Amino acid sequence: MYNLFPFFVFLLLGESESINDDETTTTDPSVSHLPQVSIVPHDFDISGSLVGVKSTSWVELYDLYKQHSRAVGFSVRKSTTRRRGGPNGIVTEKYFLCSCEGEPKSKKLSKTRENDGSSESAKKSRKRVASTQTSCEAFLRLKLRFKRRENGCGEHESFGKGHELVPDVYEIVSHVVAHTHTLTPKRWQHHHRSERRISQEEGALIEVMTDARVPAAVQYRFLSTSCGGDKNFGHTQNDHFNFVNRLKMKAIEGGDAQTVIEMLQKRQAEDPSFFFRFKLDDNCRVSHLFWRDSMMKEDYFLYHDVIIFYTTYRTNKYNLICGAFVGINNHWSNVMFGYAFLSDEKIESFEWLFETFNESMGGDVFPISIFTDQDQAMTNAIEKVYPMSRHRLCLWNIQQNALSHFGSLKNDPTFQRAFNKCLRGCFNESEFELAWNKMITEYGLQHDTWFKRLYGIRRKWCTALSKDFFSAGILSSQRSESTNHAIGFHTSKNTSLTDFYAIFNETVKRWRSTPTSYFHMGGLLQHASEVYTHTLFREFEKEFGIAMSTQAVCGRQEGVIFVYRVFLETCPNDAHIVTFDANNITIDCTCRNYQEAGLLCFHSIRILHLHSVSKIPEKYICTRWTKYAKYEVWKRAEQVNATRGEDNATKNWRCSTLRKFHNLITKCLDHKAARELLDATYERQL
Repeated sequence: MYNLFPFFVFLLLGESESINDDETTTTDPSVSHLPQVSIVPHDFDISGSLVGVKSTSWVELYDLYKQHSRAVGFSVRKSTTRRRGGPNGIVTEKYFLCSCEGEPKSKKLSKTRENDGSSESAKKSRKRVASTQTSCEAFLRLKLRFKRRENGCGEHESFGKGHELVPDVYEIVSHVVAHTHTLTPKRWQHHHRSERRISQEEGALIEVMTDARVPAAVQYRFLSTSCGGDKNFGHTQNDHFNFVNRLKMKAIEGGDAQTVIEMLQKRQAEDPSFFFRFKLDDNCRVSHLFWRDSMMKEDYFLYHDVIIFYTTYRTNKYNLICGAFVGINNHWSNVMFGYAFLSDEKIESFEWLFETFNESMGGDVFPISIFTDQDQAMTNAIEKVYPMSRHRLCLWNIQQNALSHFGSLKNDPTFQRAFNKCLRGCFNESEFELAWNKMITEYGLQHDTWFKRLYGIRRKWCTALSKDFFSAGILSSQRSESTNHAIGFHTSKNTSLTDFYAIFNETVKRWRSTPTSYFHMGGLLQHASEVYTHTLFREFEKEFGIAMSTQAVCGRQEGVIFVYRVFLETCPNDAHIVTFDANNITIDCTCRNYQEAGLLCFHSIRILHLHSVSKIPEKYICTRWTKYAKYEVWKRAEQVNATRGEDNATKNWRCSTLRKFHNLITKCLDHKAARELLDATYERQL
């Protein structure tokens, strides 16, 4: 049995956390949910010096100091502790400081830069964090007082015969009251770290609400309102979210991860081709998981030329990164190649995932194009695992990212048209370079860092530079995500890992469960309807319709080689050059649509129709788009059935005979004579 841990073991819980769960926290008397210290008189000035106050418990004195801090307006934190009798011995002295004690971080960073000139240190020093430390000298020191006690024994230490030192009381011996910083107004003092805690009763109520799948934000609003506001609640929203996250970690540690692994093992026992892998961290806990079934492998061998890898980032109640390998089948629909959960977005994690995915598919079949979002860790991993594949970035993702860098140009439609032309409106590299330089110069973007970086990775997103790489016509990884959303595959933040796996299986089942044309069905259209799937035939039909409205001008002819300019009458400047060889029936267009999408463009269709070519040349029929894309799969299935010694005719006869005899037995149930006749007939046949 595996020692499993939640997949979100690396989940960041934020900087704030529940404070001092094992200690009593004291605030001013107006707050009823926190206990008050009773070791001082009722008329004692809590905002003044506390020197001389005694108690049998240092925790009580600590609570008194927090009560003092609330009255004055600052936060308390613990400091030095001295013990007698080893690490677990009795506490003899303690220091409590103002949270603003210490040297400001800005000065520490300056010293770091002076003392260490390494690039790594310089990189770390770039981060700026607001510092609350102001070298405040306010503190409180308490000390354990001892007393002599006769023990009736011999000498003890140096105090004479029959005496020993025993702990008596803790006393506050030093207290610096003055502060070097602005004190917190009373209305904000409940945000102090030392004032925040989640009581046992509140924790139990939060756990019940979490089990009922009430969102953490709704929980906090309800509880804070019922207490009369945030200042009476006792902890902040971040504390609440962190507590809920810990509950989820505890819940999944109780068996959710184990349940999923057991389900995967069961699937593997039922289907030997089922594949799954998981990775353990240093503490032998699961941190990464990948799986795929036998049908996914079959689909991958047919449609592996294009892979879309997209992540439904943290769309589950464990805040996991969910990664999906998706392809496009011959019906222009999504097919799943594999699914994974990751605990982080590091390069090593993506490398493990891609290598595991590659292993699951045999290790020798690689994609032509891989579409992903704009993530540098993912990019580095793909370059290492799939060096021969063309990595393409999602255009939708780039467009969304660009909006945040456009500034005042965001509302300029002319600039947006120029930018979109660079993204997908150019047909070759020279045209792209011309459009890009014109845009950069016209809008003064020569020194813009973001546009420089975008230009540096242009071969990953510019369609004009990827015409010779097959991509099935895909431009965006969002295509797969929107399709999955349409069939309901996206999950809520409250979906457990077990539920997520169940939803995934139901979705896969739904995926596995003669077209009419607007034109006269003859020639190229008739042939297209016979070879292509319904969806791809519709695409071909659209291209055919556009082809019929184009102009074709023969520029030159050299024997059987014809060169045409093909363009729409309304767009004469957007002409493309089509070269046609009448002997070999080969055709080539400068738009490179066939090379990129595996489907003839309307320019080529126009010329084929012009030369009375009635069938699509076989060399231009991409098998992955045809009705027979799975022919090899069907053939293997028939061979499997044949080896089992039972053909379809035998199956049909057996099923038909079983139905007949079942009906006969049902009719004989209420007739004794009929039952006796049936039994006698059966005995005679034996």
